[in-house]
Amino acid sequence: MKFSTRVKAIRNGMEFGHGVRRALIVALALVYFVQMGFSVVWITTLFALSSLFTMLLEFPTGAVADYDSRKKSLMISYFLFTVAFLGIYFANSFWVIAAFWVISDIAWTFTTGAGSAWAIDALGIGKKKSQIVRLISRGYIFERGGLIVGGLIGLVIIAINFRLIWLVSGIVSLLIFIMIWKYMEERNFTPEKVPHGYLKKSWLKAIESYNFIFHKKNRNLRIIMGNSILANIGWSIFTLAVPLFFVQTIGLKPEFYAGALGVIAFISLGAPLIAERVVEKSGFRFSLLMTSIVTGVMMIGIAFSRWVILAFLLFAILKIFEVILDVAEASASHHEFDSKIRASLGSIGSINWNVADSIGVFLAGIGIVTIGIANTLIVGGAIVFLTAFVYLLMRE
Repeated sequence: MKFSTRVKAIRNGMEFGHGVRRALIVALALVYFVQMGFSVVWITTLFALSSLFTMLLEFPTGAVADYDSRKKSLMISYFLFTVAFLGIYFANSFWVIAAFWVISDIAWTFTTGAGSAWAIDALGIGKKKSQIVRLISRGYIFERGGLIVGGLIGLVIIAINFRLIWLVSGIVSLLIFIMIWKYMEERNFTPEKVPHGYLKKSWLKAIESYNFIFHKKNRNLRIIMGNSILANIGWSIFTLAVPLFFVQTIGLKPEFYAGALGVIAFISLGAPLIAERVVEKSGFRFSLLMTSIVTGVMMIGIAFSRWVILAFLLFAILKIFEVILDVAEASASHHEFDSKIRASLGSIGSINWNVADSIGVFLAGIGIVTIGIANTLIVGGAIVFLTAFVYLLMRE
């Protein structure tokens, strides 16, 4: 197999695994924990505090990828995912589950930025806009495929035993760990021999990365990364509340919700290809503006829906435009990144996401209890809608 083909196959395999994880864990964890009898506020507080804690690890873990090895970073990530998901599968105590949940968030810090950094540098396409967009968009096709498979698996196994979502996710993570261990090869990347421990190394990379972001020539990168904090607060509010909306407000069983996610992922399978065309024809600024407006409107529309068919129609449209938005944002960011700090810049993006996610999850938990699920969705959608107009400040 050609090296470039192998690189793309491994990256697409990781994206497929992320899709399965999103269908089974990200979409359904809150519903699972609530059905176990845990308080919504307790669980959302766990999610928020875990995000804040793991945010502190982003630069030390990013330093592993930028100084030593992207492969090493990704192997650690999927090993920890395996331990975390299998641990939750066997656990019943809230505090044991909380410990393994934190481990899963730590696992995520080792993969943020590292996978894309490895693939882009290995292929030597760091400044080739169209090839970056193509790589990222094709990865999203496989991520959609993972969502489809994960949704179909969920439809079957949740009806048998809801707990099985953790076992399946753990097995998938283990298989990806083996794939990376046996087949990943690093090219166009030279480890930096800096005579310091990881804390000092990470501090040096943090300084270098923030100096890069705040350099006067990197205006677009500052806008993208700064605005993502506000937008992701809205996305976190929506993502946390929407499963409860479908299960508790509309009355779907959890397994049918998982199956519906698979159907929606199938419907949106061509969205990454649409994203390629949209970004190529319209540029990053217009793509980010319009997709943020549409997704914000769809979020609000779902909150007002009481018919299952209408709610899922709006959800399907939302998911199509969410993919376009994700492709445009990731491509725009990587187009602005410097190769030697690509993973560390990705870590800054993940820190921004963790901050936003902690705020959004905490607000969602309070909102669900005080103003109701539907109104909480409206708040999330309104935030995403308003952040769209910040992208007008970008220079194409």
